[in-house]
Amino acid sequence: MAKNTSDPVGTLSIGNVITTSTTLYKSNFKRYLQVSLRATAWIFAMGAAWLGLFAIGAALYAATKSWLVAIPVVLGGLVVTLYFAAKYATDRAIISRLAYQELINAPETIADATRYLLPRTWGFLRLSLLLGFYISLVGIVGYVALIVMIGIFVTVLVYVFKLSPDNLVVSFSIGLLAIGLFLLWMAAILRYYAYWFVAELPLAVESTTSANFSIRRSRQLTANAVGNVLLIMTIAFLIVAPASTIGSVPSFAGQMMTSPIITTDAATQVMGGILILVGTLVTIAVELFIMPFWQIIKAIVYYDLRNRHEGNDLVI
Repeated sequence: MAKNTSDPVGTLSIGNVITTSTTLYKSNFKRYLQVSLRATAWIFAMGAAWLGLFAIGAALYAATKSWLVAIPVVLGGLVVTLYFAAKYATDRAIISRLAYQELINAPETIADATRYLLPRTWGFLRLSLLLGFYISLVGIVGYVALIVMIGIFVTVLVYVFKLSPDNLVVSFSIGLLAIGLFLLWMAAILRYYAYWFVAELPLAVESTTSANFSIRRSRQLTANAVGNVLLIMTIAFLIVAPASTIGSVPSFAGQMMTSPIITTDAATQVMGGILILVGTLVTIAVELFIMPFWQIIKAIVYYDLRNRHEGNDLVI
């Protein structure tokens, strides 16, 4: 493609990324929201499919009185979940591709981007599963290390220094250590996620169809900028956090009202159920608008990282 003589992002800084993402979002709001709606529709379709499968399973059990009917229902549910998750992941990637194409002055229509990425649908599913596995592995290993370190610290205090765990200073020290290690654990997970923050983009815009290559490519690009990427992720999260918590307020109130420990009044519990439903719908509605924001930021970060590694002559 032709040389992109102007760099719309500039440098990988918080101000540039947020400003550019806001500008892109405003100028393409309808297009991004359309894809976001389609992605969310796949989640609703997944839920509807599960309800249908559950109803079929209940009917089969009523007719046969055998739990063996659960096997095809569960297998069907697994297939449905994987299919709709793949479609959801692909639509998220479409938003990032659309944003990236805007950045390189080669805008695409939704139809063109969809047609390009449709053959890679299962690649995006594999990518999502691999990233989920890697993040979970890092989290589990880190958590085990956290527990072991706390155990060693307590053992040293009790058996080496002969201090009682009931001692106020000892309890405070253990609590302080636990908090510090927990924060380090969270920081480690976020740092590793920062390495894979743009993992969707190589699969969405480059010639690769390999999820593994896309993940390696993301780590290669972010290797020397992981601190900046992590900072951008943090600031972006703080920006959307107030909106993300709107739905949790009625949901939390509804959970309190439906708790049998607090009340057994039928009318109160019905109202609580309504509040939970309202909170869920509000959360989904907010996610519709937040999803494009995150996908645009990924595209901008990826664009800048490629510029740093390869210059503005990007050959797609």
